[in-house]
Amino acid sequence: MVAEKYRRIIDESDIIKEYQYWLSSESVWGWVFLLPTIAAIGLVNVYPVIRAIYLSFTDYDGITEPTWIGLEHYIRIFTGWPEFWQVLQNTLVWVFGTVVVMLVLGMGFAVLLNHDFPGSGIATSLLLLPWVMPYIAVALNWQWMYRYQTGVFNGLLQLAGLERVLWLGSGKFALAAAMVGWIWRNFPFFMISFLSAMKAIPTELYEAALVDGSSRWELFRHITFPYLQPILIVTTLLMSLWTFNNFTMIFVLTGGGPGLSSMVLPVYVYRKAFITGDMGMAAAIGIVMMLIMLSYGLVYLRFYRADIGQK
Repeated sequence: MVAEKYRRIIDESDIIKEYQYWLSSESVWGWVFLLPTIAAIGLVNVYPVIRAIYLSFTDYDGITEPTWIGLEHYIRIFTGWPEFWQVLQNTLVWVFGTVVVMLVLGMGFAVLLNHDFPGSGIATSLLLLPWVMPYIAVALNWQWMYRYQTGVFNGLLQLAGLERVLWLGSGKFALAAAMVGWIWRNFPFFMISFLSAMKAIPTELYEAALVDGSSRWELFRHITFPYLQPILIVTTLLMSLWTFNNFTMIFVLTGGGPGLSSMVLPVYVYRKAFITGDMGMAAAIGIVMMLIMLSYGLVYLRFYRADIGQK
């Protein structure tokens, strides 16, 4: 009983100390200085999401007052709307196809550049150039290279005695052509991230493994890759979300066409909102996009934590 009494007194004193901390002048002034930041975040991030959620339940053309229609947009999306599901399929191909290739290229170049050789610094700088270029500049350059009459690729095909290809105007090639440009622009992000992580690996580990007779593949598998795993998880997640949200590359190169052959969700939302004037449906698709990205991120991190033994 005495021990229980003293334990209760200690708990109550801890609660009092916590309240005293939160009510102290230091804590109050800290919250005062944080208020502008909190207000800015609410205005820039929270309010647009709440507004989009509201508009997704309305029929709204951007001019007249929104008319409440409930779940009509979501019912249309999830009950076999062929156009939406084709665009979603294109988006998944666009995201996972480009991210996997960028990851492989980034890993390969990082392994090569991790070895000292004459001109390695120049090679690293040249390979980083695509990453520092603006999206619009990259898209316009690739658009020029894909031109039917004067493009570089068709010029090379003609030199080889082959027929020119309508790269951006063909439903067969448009999405793949845009993916190539996106991969070229972004694989240096993986490369420099992996290269930085490789430089931090202690050389003693490699030396000890070589003494034990390990091959280069075993060095990579048992030393390099485990060190790269945390970086790989973060970079893959970030690039997947960036690619899923990217608007510029597809819009400049193909506009989503021909037809819906290269249409992805960000461009589709733009078309619904500003071309057809269906703001309510555009908002609903935007909310679905947000839920897809949130679910992907949570599941991805969940599997990662389970893989490394965390809860």
